Amino acid sequence: MSDEFKEEMKKLREEISKLKKQLEAVTEKETRRRHGIYIDVGNHVHDYMEDIVESVAEGIHGELDKSIFIGPRGVRICKRERRHPEECEQDIDFPKIAEVMSALGQEHRLKILKELTSGGKYINELQEKLSEITASTLSSHLNVLEEAGLVVQEKVRGRYLITIPGRTAYKMAIRVTKFLERGSQE
Repeated sequence: MSDEFKEEMKKLREEISKLKKQLEAVTEKETRRRHGIYIDVGNHVHDYMEDIVESVAEGIHGELDKSIFIGPRGVRICKRERRHPEECEQDIDFPKIAEVMSALGQEHRLKILKELTSGGKYINELQEKLSEITASTLSSHLNVLEEAGLVVQEKVRGRYLITIPGRTAYKMAIRVTKFLERGSQE
């Protein structure tokens, strides 16, 4: 074999190697595309991820601010850091507090909230999970929770969803109960 032929073979092997790598890259991208979203951001992954995290954090902060500090009926709940404490005392809505506490003061309603913390559910799914509650009683409990602003029902699909205030109230009820249980044991 001549040197020229050997050199040509070497170039062909290199070209084949490059083509194999390109094929593997295309195959990998296609696999990622089928299994989820694939975005090629090149060498700017860190900056790209920072931007996404910052954007998501801003969105969550905005939603929390709207959901927790503005009630389901648009009533502003006092933020102590923005007002004097004595101004907050005047804003206490005792009937609303009693409505929420009353909604939380029933075992079946707490079970409903617990089921909804894992995601929205249709009434038949709730009936399946909470078979000890009759359909009419379940419907009545859902109405009480909805009136208190702890759950909402989707207009189009009809699923029941726990609201952020509902999730917060449920978790706070659990924490208060655990706190009281620990205190009575000491």
